[in-house]
Amino acid sequence: MELFPKFFWKTIFSVIVLPAGLMKVDAQEVVQVDSVLWPVRNGVENLLQGSTAGLRVKSWSGEAGIQSTLNLRGLSMDPTDESTMPMMMVNGVPIVASPSSVTAINPLSYYTPDQIERIEIIKSIDQLAAYGVLAANGAINIVLKEGHTGPLNVTASAFAGTNYLNDFNYRTDAFYDFNTTARREVYRREITHSQQAIIDGGGDFGSYLFGVTNYQDNGAAAETKFTQQSLFLNATYHISNQLKAQFYSNLTLANRKGRYAGEYERGLPRPVLRDEAFFMDDNKNTAQLSSLHLSYQLAPAWSVSSLAGISYEGAKRDFFIPSDVLDGSVRAASAAVKRQLISVNTTVNYRHRFSDRLGLSMTLGNEVRTLDNRITSVDGSRSLEYGGSNFVKVVTGYNAGQTDAWSGHDRENLLSFYGLWNVDFNQDLKVNAALRADASSLYDRKWGFYPAAGASYSFKNTLELPLTVSASVGKTGILSRPEVYRGELTAFGDYFSGNELGIGKLYAAFEDAKSIDVFQVDAGISYAIKDALVLSVNYFDKRYSDFTYRRYLSNIHGLDYRYETGGKLALSGVEVELDGNLIQNDRFQWTANINLASYRNTVEALPEDLGNTSFAYLQALKSGDALTSIIATEGQQAKVIGNSEASLFGGLTNTFRYKGFTLGVGINYALNADVAAESFSSRYTASQVDGVFPLKTAETPYYFVEEDAGGNTVYQGIRSIEDGSFIRLSRAVVSYQLQSLLRGLPIRQAELFVRGDNLLTWSTYSGFNPEENITGIRRIDLSSTGMPLPSSVVLGLKLVL
Repeated sequence: MELFPKFFWKTIFSVIVLPAGLMKVDAQEVVQVDSVLWPVRNGVENLLQGSTAGLRVKSWSGEAGIQSTLNLRGLSMDPTDESTMPMMMVNGVPIVASPSSVTAINPLSYYTPDQIERIEIIKSIDQLAAYGVLAANGAINIVLKEGHTGPLNVTASAFAGTNYLNDFNYRTDAFYDFNTTARREVYRREITHSQQAIIDGGGDFGSYLFGVTNYQDNGAAAETKFTQQSLFLNATYHISNQLKAQFYSNLTLANRKGRYAGEYERGLPRPVLRDEAFFMDDNKNTAQLSSLHLSYQLAPAWSVSSLAGISYEGAKRDFFIPSDVLDGSVRAASAAVKRQLISVNTTVNYRHRFSDRLGLSMTLGNEVRTLDNRITSVDGSRSLEYGGSNFVKVVTGYNAGQTDAWSGHDRENLLSFYGLWNVDFNQDLKVNAALRADASSLYDRKWGFYPAAGASYSFKNTLELPLTVSASVGKTGILSRPEVYRGELTAFGDYFSGNELGIGKLYAAFEDAKSIDVFQVDAGISYAIKDALVLSVNYFDKRYSDFTYRRYLSNIHGLDYRYETGGKLALSGVEVELDGNLIQNDRFQWTANINLASYRNTVEALPEDLGNTSFAYLQALKSGDALTSIIATEGQQAKVIGNSEASLFGGLTNTFRYKGFTLGVGINYALNADVAAESFSSRYTASQVDGVFPLKTAETPYYFVEEDAGGNTVYQGIRSIEDGSFIRLSRAVVSYQLQSLLRGLPIRQAELFVRGDNLLTWSTYSGFNPEENITGIRRIDLSSTGMPLPSSVVLGLKLVL
């Protein structure tokens, strides 16, 4: 589907290739990575845990290489939808950031703290509107370090340590009631280690930074391992006084191997084996991020800029369970995914001060993004004697009736035009305005228009008061999944059947498809206390409308369902942050940050006849109820029994420096999140219950209604409804500068450090990790529960030559 004729694209291309600063958007929060507590677990999101108000980072699983969940003012009616995740960028380039559905390996683990200068958090609507439909729930920009001009610098660092389960016992086992006899064999102290080297330097021509990193984490379960190697380059060249070029590239190989059954097959037939390290689960990712930024100064007030980037990830998984576990059957699967995001962003920029009282900044820009996702998978099982058979033999041994093959391809082009205007009066009053138009190649309704405006006023000059107030209002949107817009084309068939895969259209494109509308209002105040502390209080209110959902149809229609749009949600909250230097002198420094956020989400309206839609699970909710409510049944009546989201969350970080010693402590917390724990002793089919409630041995009067593999109705009792509140000592570091011990050696800086993650957790929750239940329901099959979250302690050394 063409958005514009060919001559238009030629014109756009001629503008893009012009050597062209990129649009400047002010972040609400900036985390300086050099001063933050680095976690042992890799993943950029773990750097941010508890460091900024309103960003919730949930460590739901201790499995190495798995991404912690991120939420920055995000809400969705689809619990499986990735649209609640903030938009992630590296140096302004949008990246593939959500874990692959095949390997689940975390793309945010491809970048190490040593590479990162700072992380910008963007939340207010007048700034988010500049990014369009991919940033409705916030944006996070990772700004990487550049090389320093001057002599060559060599920085080398390494650490090694252990993962262990703190206060572990069967009552707090995340895999409770699974293979209790093998627990000591499964959970062990495992090694984690990392090595990194960075070289940087430069001169009149510019600067460069080159590095390589190796990381390995064995988690806390035997026979599991995650490894990651990266090679990166960041170079800046001043081609002339007017022309500047910056190039960045990061190549990463990531591998996650699993041989422990509890990672995947948690409902094994009994009696279970003592040693569960019997199957193969091999996950491999290859990722590349490259970008080129060109800027040209046309005149003192005018410049043009172009930023082109490609974020690519190839993921593959091979999985195999032998027949001595599955009663003579063999289970095997293989899948491969390619994900690619190409973006080109070109701007014309005007910046001028007309007088001491008036200044104007204007950016007019065009952005093109191409998303290309492909998947191919083979999955099946067969009866086979176990005698050394490996995965390859199993797959090639399938016949046509025993293996399913499937492939899919999603491609979408996004075209955007936008304008940003910033005016300041007397450097006291600043007014921002943004207007963006986004179009998708999948839309029938091509264009969405998103305006926003904001203002801030400082009383420092007029009232000599260190107070700034701000407010903004605007609109943006969220794209629906591609198959909604274009219909779903699926390739399927029997592997090795001699026939090519058939192409089937499961349903037609939804002609009335459109992006979800998101209206947002922000207001805030910031007060500087004696120039050492800054207190910020921010309020926001977001309204979501017109979600896309399925309405199921009777057989007379010839289709299983059709798409419709509707529903309204609201999300509001208050964020408070206190940040600054409490003590600053020649011998002792104390910096601190404390933040908290309180959010409330509500259902404003739901589609009619909800039971016949894909939102049927929300039938018990009424206007004003929380979307994140836990819904169960009492007798024959569905009702709300809790809320899976915390009402208050945040963090506290402190860094103390005395002479050569540094002590850093990071704490995060969440309060008033409910968890419904399913019962092992009360699970019945409809025939067993025979309409008599409450269930015979249920610990509470509530239960969930489910359907088993045979299509039978099952009533699952609920053991307890628990408080998932916790306070966690999430990370700590002690370091010492060794310069006085290294006199006469060619070492400019030497630092010895000890770091720890997840050292203590205070909670009344009966499980091992209060954040392990990402749906708020602790199911007996643990389908939404992560592996136990280990504690980690490492010893390391950093040298600068």
